[in-house]
Amino acid sequence: MTNKKQAKIKAMGDQKLVAEIEKLQNQIALEQDLDQTTLDLSEDNYVQNRILKAKYTFLYNEARHRGTRFSGITNAITQ
Repeated sequence: MTNKKQAKIKAMGDQKLVAEIEKLQNQIALEQDLDQTTLDLSEDNYVQNRILKAKYTFLYNEARHRGTRFSGITNAITQ
């Protein structure tokens, strides 16, 4: 495979990775807002929140390992 193709494939993967990280960031922020207004937080909600944070952490670390760059409105990688 040529370097151009490899770079293009990496760029596409990076875009998908950043999009997923941003989606998880938004979900975590929404959950935190809801958790503050919920009087009785269920065990299911707690577990779901932990899973969201674990997914985010894994993908964030993967993006850093890959050296992913992002220049959008929300800087998902370099917090």
